[in-house]
Amino acid sequence: MGRFGENRNYKIATRRKRIINYKRLLLSLAFLCIISLMPTLYSSLFAIKDVQIRGNKTISSEEILSVIDNYYDTNMLKLSAQQVKQDLQGTIPIKDVRVHYKLPHTLILEVEEREVAAALHYLNSFALIDSQGIIVKSVTRLENYSIPIVTGLKVVDAKIAKKPVFEEYPMHYETLLELIDAAKPILHELSEINLVVDANKDTSFYLYTLDGYQVFLGQWDDKKITTMRDLLADIRDKNLGKGLLDISHNTPIFKPFSNSDKSGEEAKDEE
Repeated sequence: MGRFGENRNYKIATRRKRIINYKRLLLSLAFLCIISLMPTLYSSLFAIKDVQIRGNKTISSEEILSVIDNYYDTNMLKLSAQQVKQDLQGTIPIKDVRVHYKLPHTLILEVEEREVAAALHYLNSFALIDSQGIIVKSVTRLENYSIPIVTGLKVVDAKIAKKPVFEEYPMHYETLLELIDAAKPILHELSEINLVVDANKDTSFYLYTLDGYQVFLGQWDDKKITTMRDLLADIRDKNLGKGLLDISHNTPIFKPFSNSDKSGEEAKDEE
């Protein structure tokens, strides 16, 4: 091998040696940084002394603080934002929480509450759920809520911040939630969502409006909500009276209620 080849090999070896030395230097610096930070992690320098709650409207700050009471005097550098979120969501019906720090001693929690979307009968009260199916609260009366009541499912357990437990058909609850999410713009116009399970375990839905219309959706399809809104608007404009709108098939059918149907509905309302 000539002198040129020897010089080339020497340069490559030198370059490799420098790269290795750089890596060792960086690892040493990283190790020293970790060692130097260890006392800080376990010191009271950044211990939590104050917690500020923001964004809560119906959930009191005291209720939130009671869940995270054990955070006080914890070093903020050791506190995981994901752990804070899990602790709160496991106990309180909070949709999301963003964690911020204000050094040296303040923990800031920006809370996003869940919005009530529908009600389920449970014992002698109503379990109010959001569009994700989480129970937000339990109430005995619904006067202050413009939300539909869900019928057709029997709730056997209902804990706040959890999904309800059903006697049967738990798999159909997820289908119901898809309908509720798609129907958000018109939920305030509905008095009831009735879920029906047939012999084949297929789910169908009846919707009842506050102004007296009944809509048979059949099996769930997100396009049917738009169809329903357009058809009901047209029926109202033409003063066709109250009736049953069947959009379970490709061709919608509207059947006005007979006098006997009206009498039955009035009797039901009186009850």
